[in-house]
Parts: sequence; structure tokens; C-alpha cells
Amino acid sequence: MLSALPVRFHALPLGTQFTLLVAVPSVLLLLVGKQVFLRDASLWGLFKEFLRTDWKYLGVAWVVTQGVNTLALHFHAGRTFTGVIYAIEGATVTAFQAIASTPLTMFFTAVYLAGFPFVVLFTYFKLKVHDEEQARRYAVAYVILVLTAVPFFVLFPVKVSSLYLTTVEPLMYELSPAIQYGIFSTDTLVKAFPSLHTGLSVLAALYARKAENAYAYTVAALSTGIVFSTLYLGVHWVTDAVFAVVLVAFAYYCSQRVSEPRWSVVSREMVAALRRTAARVS
Repeated sequence: MLSALPVRFHALPLGTQFTLLVAVPSVLLLLVGKQVFLRDASLWGLFKEFLRTDWKYLGVAWVVTQGVNTLALHFHAGRTFTGVIYAIEGATVTAFQAIASTPLTMFFTAVYLAGFPFVVLFTYFKLKVHDEEQARRYAVAYVILVLTAVPFFVLFPVKVSSLYLTTVEPLMYELSPAIQYGIFSTDTLVKAFPSLHTGLSVLAALYARKAENAYAYTVAALSTGIVFSTLYLGVHWVTDAVFAVVLVAFAYYCSQRVSEPRWSVVSREMVAALRRTAARVS
């Protein structure tokens, strides 16, 4: 039975394979994270809390992310500015593949595809347990960071490093047909600047400091691995990562000074209006 699983997996459509390659490890990491860092919380309790409040904040973040991805996919300048990035740093990113190997590529691909969603999503739930206000501010910072990247994706498109430099191999894209298909079908490969993988993981690391030390150190290590993976795998330039950190500083600063997430007010008013309407009907 188990020996037949790889055969059945490879018989699936490439898109399904890619979804499973990302979703299954990500869910497993979330479950492990729950057992290690949220030991006293029950899954049912977390689910009820999600239905009660979390869907509003995570939902807005998801809608913004999907909107930005769709916008970047269909609307961007006709020319790319990869040459500008190359003029700044040259082939510096080539150094990150100096010790490339298949096991290392598999490891950093897992970090890139599964470690990233774990760090970004689980940090919200971890913060929620320790400081609900900071969890909301983290969601605000996420939205600010993603939105500030939009002008660069649209007006300053930059190719991924491995599609511009002949000295950089597209290690992740060549690792599996499913990975190549999944990424090529959902990404323009010309929105490398700035690196949101770097930005969002660094943002998570900043906010993780507001939780317990063990979790903060774990996220710091994973975020470092994520940033390195973007450079090693031939996805981003060093400039992409550096500028993303600048945007993180801006998003963090703004999120710490906003009085209250705007959509929190709107959602409460919507819920109150629905309740009044239901009361009149009954």
C-alpha cells in the first residue's frame, strides 16, 4: 500500500501535486507548532476563536494578498528593470550557490514552500494567546507591507535572479515538474523586487519577540533560513531582500502607531447591523 503512494502521487495532475507539496507539510508544521508552542490551547478552542474573531483579520490579509497577486499577474510595466538591480549588486547572489547540492536544495525548497506559511500564519495565533492587541497589529503590519510592495510589482518589475544571470541556477524550479508548474502558472517571475518572502518572514520575527523567547528564537532561525533560501534557490536578488527589510521597518512602525485596525471597527458595525436586522425580523 505505502509503496504505491509515490506512483499514485505522480499520476495526479501537476497542479494537484504542487498543492499537496505545499499544503501537507504546512499543515503538519502548524500541528507540530500547536503541540510545541500552544500546548494548553485546544484545537476546538482555536477553531471557535477563529470563527468568532480571527477570520476578520486573517480574511482581510488573505483578500489583500490575493488582490495584489492578481494585480501583479495581469498588470505590470511592459519592460523590466532587472538591469538596474544588476548594476547595483552585479552577480553577488551567485555566491549563495557556491555549495549547491540536491539535499540542500530539497531542504531550502521545503523551508521556502512550507516554512514560510507556517511562520507567517502561526505567528498570528501565537501572538493572540499572549497579546491579542499585538496580534491585530501584526495583521495590520502584514497588510501595510503587502500593499507597499504593489507599486514596485506594477511599475518596477524585476526578473528572478536565475532567469537573468546565467551563473545562477533555477534550483527550485528544476527540482520537480510539479513545483515548476505550480510556480510558473501562478507567478509572473518578474515581481522579485521587493521580496515578500523576506519581508513577511522578517515581520513575523519582529512580532514573535512579543511572545515567549523559545518561539521568538525559533521564528528568527526559520526566517533566516527563508531569507537565505530565496537567494540560494535563484529566486531573489540581495537588493530585493534588503529593500524588503526597509519596507518591514515602515510597516512595523505604522502598525505600532495605528489606534485600531480599521476593519475591526467596520466588522463590528456590520455585525451589529445584522443583529438589529435579525431582531426586527424576529
